[in-house]
Amino acid sequence: MKLLQQFYKKTCEAAHLKVGRSSEMSWQPFDEYAEQYDSWYSEKREVLESEIKVIRAFNLKGFGIDVGVGSGIFVEASRAYVGIDPALNMLKIAKRRGIEVIRAVGEHLPFKDSTFDYAIMVTVLSFLENPVKTLVEVGRVLVDGGVFVLCDVPKDSEWGKLYEKKKAEGHRFYKYAKFYTLDEMRSMLISNNFTVEEIKSTLSNPPYSQMVVEEPVNGFSGQGFVCIKARKNPSSSKAIPS
Repeated sequence: MKLLQQFYKKTCEAAHLKVGRSSEMSWQPFDEYAEQYDSWYSEKREVLESEIKVIRAFNLKGFGIDVGVGSGIFVEASRAYVGIDPALNMLKIAKRRGIEVIRAVGEHLPFKDSTFDYAIMVTVLSFLENPVKTLVEVGRVLVDGGVFVLCDVPKDSEWGKLYEKKKAEGHRFYKYAKFYTLDEMRSMLISNNFTVEEIKSTLSNPPYSQMVVEEPVNGFSGQGFVCIKARKNPSSSKAIPS
């Protein structure tokens, strides 16, 4: 934690207060049902291992942050030094997994500019109050040329369709979610000063089928979990949408 203190913004305490002032609708269920959320991955080991393989394939190096770390289930794969999340009970589980944790929201990261070599965000985008502001914040705390890996369940996949159905049914985790297609995620990154470099995906088998551990595939062709590797453009330049 002492290492982190040198990177805190002077407005760190104010940033922490933003947690309480932010809309709790999307993240409160994750706080209330933290243990149940974490146990889902224990029951779906093939899904977890497949997703971990994708994250490991990017071979992230340096000083990293996990934005929306949750229970820290992907910490070993991402090798991030610190994780932030608004859900306190999630952070308690994550801390047991050996990552430094700070209670904060992605829209107000309590760190100085150009602090991290890389950032990762796994199945978080769909639950953000303000995704664009979060992407701007991620870019702010990354060094120029820093790597951002954005992973999520694409709306235009069988898994995405399942979660959309659960959302419509009022599922406690998904009822406030807003899912995005791969093209929408890619456009958000490009519009916020990132260059998309690589896409990897997994979960080719649809939900409710026999799950097996899958190897990552390059690109996207309907898989249920996709990761986009993007790089922060130098501060003096602007990304040109393709």
